Amino acid sequence: MTRSFFSMVGIATGIALVTALKISGLGFVNQTPEVLGQIEAPSDQPDVLAQMGGMGGGMGGGGMGGTQLLVPYEWSKANAEVPGWLDGAADAEANEREAVIRRALNERIDVSFTNTPLSSFFQTLSDQLGIAILIDAKGLEDETITPEDPVSAVRTETRARDIIRQVLEPLNLTTLVKGEALFVTNKKNSANINRYYDLSFILPNNTVTNDLIRAIETSITPDTWLNAGGTSTMSMVGSVLVVQANDETQEELATFLREIAKQDPTNLKPRRFVEKPVAVNAESPK
Repeated sequence: MTRSFFSMVGIATGIALVTALKISGLGFVNQTPEVLGQIEAPSDQPDVLAQMGGMGGGMGGGGMGGTQLLVPYEWSKANAEVPGWLDGAADAEANEREAVIRRALNERIDVSFTNTPLSSFFQTLSDQLGIAILIDAKGLEDETITPEDPVSAVRTETRARDIIRQVLEPLNLTTLVKGEALFVTNKKNSANINRYYDLSFILPNNTVTNDLIRAIETSITPDTWLNAGGTSTMSMVGSVLVVQANDETQEELATFLREIAKQDPTNLKPRRFVEKPVAVNAESPK
């Protein structure tokens, strides 16, 4: 009877093993081998964690396996007028004085300077644009630069802010808007300011916000962001992108977001990989 008992146990164990192999996809009886291929497909319900870089294959690295799906959070636009940063103008009601300077910096002008003192360069621009431009002598001194150092720039039909950037970038200088004047100083003294961009005005939901942030960090003043050794930061609060950066970066970012807003919103969705069984010939090549 003892031998019969162990025989029954052995048979039961064998059946359980074969069943387990079949369930796990390793069966071998009358099965055609398959390889799971990956194909790209659009998705209205993408894996948000995939957008965030995943979770390392599971909770805690080995407790719960599989990808954890999160449902995309659909945004509702605020019941308000289109924000100033999106329509290309500063909030005139909040700060018209700064708006005047920003509009002047966007004017397209012709310049021709060759070995011109820095102070004379800005005096000419001040007269041409009709705005006050102040030079931070201490900020220049920290970079071992004087207002009499020569600069050169020859441009036609170019935005004033781009001409200024061309001249100041090699000197490690920058500008910021302070009250009714454009302030020229070094990058260290160009204090970061907070601005708020409600992305619900340009994106259908939050599924591509990480892609957007990566695009900003790689295309808008890349060396100024925290992960590149700079001091500028971005964070999300609901649909609001909170950006702490200097005035120059903020202006470039607003321009970037306006371009994104012009795109078809149906195209501003992520793509994900779906698994499709692909049959493979079980016979070995001869």
